[in-house]
Amino acid sequence: MENIEKKLSIIKSLETDISNKISAGADKIVQETMEERQLRMKTVNADKAFNALLNDQKILDVFIRLRDK
Repeated sequence: MENIEKKLSIIKSLETDISNKISAGADKIVQETMEERQLRMKTVNADKAFNALLNDQKILDVFIRLRDK
């Protein structure tokens, strides 16, 4: 009986370890996804700022000249 309890204890310990590793992996994925989302949001804001900059005809002319070189 003692042997069965020991094996059961080992199994429960392994179950806890696996659960913790899965949880840590899921947390890492969620964190990376959040960071990627925040980066995309910053990129969108940069795109809006760049488009606003191009609304200035003088600046747009400079980009056109650079493109045509």
